[in-house]
Amino acid sequence: MPSRSGPLPSGSGWSFELKWDGFRAIVSTDGEFRVRSRRGWNMTTVLPELRSLPTGLVLDGELVAWKGSEPYFPLICRRVLNRDMSIPMTFIVFDLLRLDGTDVSERPYSERRKLLESLDLNSCWWRTGDTFSDGEALFAAVCEMGFEGIIAKKRSSRYRPGDRGWIKVKNRNYWRRDSELEAMQRSAERRAARGRSPAPKLVSV
Repeated sequence: MPSRSGPLPSGSGWSFELKWDGFRAIVSTDGEFRVRSRRGWNMTTVLPELRSLPTGLVLDGELVAWKGSEPYFPLICRRVLNRDMSIPMTFIVFDLLRLDGTDVSERPYSERRKLLESLDLNSCWWRTGDTFSDGEALFAAVCEMGFEGIIAKKRSSRYRPGDRGWIKVKNRNYWRRDSELEAMQRSAERRAARGRSPAPKLVSV
């Protein structure tokens, strides 16, 4: 389920977590072991350590590599894109889509989260991401520590693969922010060239 940029939600009914700077991955141990990106790219052979996850699951999460105690995107690129198997990574699990072969994506996020926590998925190769109830306090801490941002999820929401129902709030001072905006601008220009219309100028929000 993708996210969209937006302001930090207020009011009750929201859950908040860190936005990890890595590669999004859907991992399935329900039948044949598979790891794919959100857009469907097959990464299975690059991540053999995830075969040891419990069977019967489909999990959504982020593949993260570390520089010291902080996420470092260039290292996960070397692991996933260049197949440098010497780089250790962690699969940070933040959602559960199937359990014991049963689809749970239609259940509210609050229920999926309880089921995910009951699995106690924590090892040297994967762990369950933390959630928080105070989005403002979490975002302030994330900015102070120099992390990328946070994700807000409606506790009543179902998992919709094409629906940008999650909200991402990014740290303006994150070190990769400028390069991300440049990449988005180039992508918009390519799409506009194909459609023969001017590309919109992207601005920091």
